[in-house]
Amino acid sequence: MPDGDIIELLEVRDEKAIALIVERYEKLIRYISVTILGGREESVKECMNDVYLKLWTHGSAYDYEKALFKTYLKAITRNTALNYLRKLKRLEELEGFDESDTIQSEYIDYTQNLEQKMIFQEEVQALSNILKELKKKDKEMVIRRFYYLQSTRQIAEAMKMSENAVDSKLSRLRRKLKKKYEKEVAK
Repeated sequence: MPDGDIIELLEVRDEKAIALIVERYEKLIRYISVTILGGREESVKECMNDVYLKLWTHGSAYDYEKALFKTYLKAITRNTALNYLRKLKRLEELEGFDESDTIQSEYIDYTQNLEQKMIFQEEVQALSNILKELKKKDKEMVIRRFYYLQSTRQIAEAMKMSENAVDSKLSRLRRKLKKKYEKEVAK
């Protein structure tokens, strides 16, 4: 089991667990946080600290049979960064700022309504099924763009493609996914 030492230390609440997480995954946590929060350095630092706190508080509940620890860590980091982004967007709106590149409006809090939460879970399952059908490279591109919220430039650099090729491919993938999603949800 990869990262078994971290998991064991979290279960017994040993502070060495956080030190190991920082040593192994600080760059990954930072990368995901910066990708979502942009150049807001103070918010990135707060987000990273919250990730470590969540791992410390809830890390013993991690089920290694469901996913790799690294996957669990990515999900916590992504969700924490999105929560920060929502909070920042609300504050900016209160202060009269309008930052058009934020995507907060695309993320709705479904936890307020049980029926909406169930519909959301069904939609997530449908999307998951569709993603499983994609080719590895297409799936990576979709995840980079819509899960990690990377820019076209970041995707192009990481996947050694031109920005135009990435835009074109994402446009085709978006149409393809939309058709499959509509069929899947209509079932």
